[in-house]
Amino acid sequence: MARLGMLYAITDEALEQLKAQDIDQMYDYMLEEIEEELFNTSEAFELDKAWEGVQFCLGEGTWNEENKVPYNVVFGGELILDHNDYVISLKKPEVIKDIVAYLETNNLQETIKNNFDTIPEEEYTLPKDEDNLNYLLGWSEGLLEFYKNALEKQLNVIFTVDL
Repeated sequence: MARLGMLYAITDEALEQLKAQDIDQMYDYMLEEIEEELFNTSEAFELDKAWEGVQFCLGEGTWNEENKVPYNVVFGGELILDHNDYVISLKKPEVIKDIVAYLETNNLQETIKNNFDTIPEEEYTLPKDEDNLNYLLGWSEGLLEFYKNALEKQLNVIFTVDL
């Protein structure tokens, strides 16, 4: 149970290859093919375990997985895998355009600062303290640039996590 969240900007071809995998093999395929190729590139964005807190902050303290802004900035989106504690959600270029517009007008760092206190402690898996706030701020920095890059290249974005 690593709980490490990653975003990857992938081509339509890579998306189709991912979707073509058997449900039991899809996450491993993502690790072996997509992560292996894209990790430590501008097409990858590491959220570590901060993804959960950022998701709560985007929802103003509520957990929402809808495929609409702001809930699809991190976790939400079109679920293409939710099996054996593996999750992969998808954001297509037309949705990424809305995400970029949202992040350009709503500073993510300010959203996190303003909504951190609304995270329900009983549902949150990390300590809710000043160190964790700084952790969320640090790991989410640069998310707008990641999405802008994906939009410019007309790539799809997948969020992946092993719960």
